[in-house]
Amino acid sequence: MVKIKINKSEVDKFMKVKGNVTGALIKAQHQFILNKKGKEGVAKVEERLKELGYPLDLDKISSFGWYSAAYICLICLVILEAFDWDEQKAYDIGYDSPLYAILTKLLIKYLVSLDKVFPQIPRYWDKHYDFGAMKGIKLDQKNKYVIMRLTGFKKVHPIWYIQARGYLARLVGMCTRSSNVHAEQTKSVYKNDSYDEFKLTWE
Repeated sequence: MVKIKINKSEVDKFMKVKGNVTGALIKAQHQFILNKKGKEGVAKVEERLKELGYPLDLDKISSFGWYSAAYICLICLVILEAFDWDEQKAYDIGYDSPLYAILTKLLIKYLVSLDKVFPQIPRYWDKHYDFGAMKGIKLDQKNKYVIMRLTGFKKVHPIWYIQARGYLARLVGMCTRSSNVHAEQTKSVYKNDSYDEFKLTWE
């Protein structure tokens, strides 16, 4: 497993990428730190963000405010570096995120099943991101898999995709009532594909 060591010049480069996300996604990361490492862990992450030149008071993040999408990657990298976790821990960060996201919980509560949630994916994406588009390509209930496609997403940092797989796995698990969901990225702009694609299977 690859351990994270943050490179300041790399951070400065991807923090310039334009695009925003709602604070709800950052608050989910904040809650993950609190649950795993407490307030001391949050302070450690905030101190490292400050050292890198991108200070952020995680306690004051507004769920419905808009923040640079690059923070999603930066905070994840700082968490991994600060606690000496390998990059696969990013999957856990993503996997836990829907538990803390208000919009996700409302989506699942009122739409309940995957066949009802599936058509709402583009709308749900737009509530959290002001760039790119996510849509469901195929839902096969019989063979228990779903394919989701992401277009127009800017290259920020590859760590985002590990978090995304975890997030989507939890989302599909919540909809199918399955605790055994496998998330695979089948297309990636980092591999010169024209879009990103994810396949989620469950048992």
